[in-house]
Order: sequence, then structure tokens, then C-alpha cells
Amino acid sequence: MPPAASAPAMRHVVSALVVDRPGTLNRVSGLLRARSFNIESLTVGSTHVPGESRMTIVIRGDEAHTHQVLAQLNRVIEVLEVDDLTHSPCLELELALVELDTPADDEAEATVRAAMSMAGGELLDVNGRWRLRLAAAPDAVEAALVALRGAGLRNLVRAGTVAMATTPAHHEGDPA
Repeated sequence: MPPAASAPAMRHVVSALVVDRPGTLNRVSGLLRARSFNIESLTVGSTHVPGESRMTIVIRGDEAHTHQVLAQLNRVIEVLEVDDLTHSPCLELELALVELDTPADDEAEATVRAAMSMAGGELLDVNGRWRLRLAAAPDAVEAALVALRGAGLRNLVRAGTVAMATTPAHHEGDPA
């Protein structure tokens, strides 16, 4: 059952540790699709443990509906662990590759460099067009892209969000 129309659609960042085998991605995305969730971002990559992959899934939904779907994800045999990182300390990054026309003047170049600066950008190639890499929190990447839209944006590839839970440097009971 989809979330109620009046319920706030909160952004949720979900991390799922899964068995790396054919069909796992299809099962996970199919479960979300069947529950009327739109996947805003989905990335999958290997972990340090052979045979295991980490999925980072960004979805929108109300708390109750999202909690129910996460519980159902935990029942999928290939899913080893599911965490909703939305309310937890985490490191969250997005990668974007951007192609722009070469800036026409110093002012245009300053605009591009300011946008790069706000999103951990790097100039990768200048060969008739500028090619940039942006790697930062999703909000910073989005803000940089808004600034770059008026700067001759020609091509854009976004890799999606990756996220990792973080823990405080000092745990209660640990020596300082």
C-alpha cells in the first residue's frame, strides 16, 4: 500500500549488506517497486568481504511505511543487514561528472571554479570543453549543478549516493 497522500515524504538513506549473486538487485528493487517506492538513487559495490556487496538506496516515504518495507527487506534471503541511516551519523557522498563549454571570460571561469569549490570539484580535462569531477554531499553537488547550469553545461552523469554509518570517536566508558 503506498504512503498516504497527506503523509510527508521524507528522504531515507538505506544501507543494505547483501550476498553478491545474480538476482539480488532485482529482488531488492522489485520489493521497493511493489510497495510504490520511487528509488531516487541506488548504488551497489563490493565490500572488503568476498561475496558481499553494499547497496545504498535513497527513497522517499513516511516513517511507518519505510519501517515496514525495511522489515520486509530484512526477510529477503540475500539481504544480510539493513540500516536506515536517515537519523544516524553517516558519511554521505555523491559523484558527478560534468562537461561544460570552456568559460568565455574570467567571470565565467570564476563562476565555474566557485561551483567546483563548493562540491569538492576537480578539473579533469580541458580539450575544447571543460570536464569536471564533483564529489561531495548530495546537497553540495546539487547546489554546484544549479550554479553550473548557466555556465554552458553540456553533459552530466551522476553516479548516485553512497553512504557509510559513522560512530563517534569517543564511546562512553572508553578512556579519553
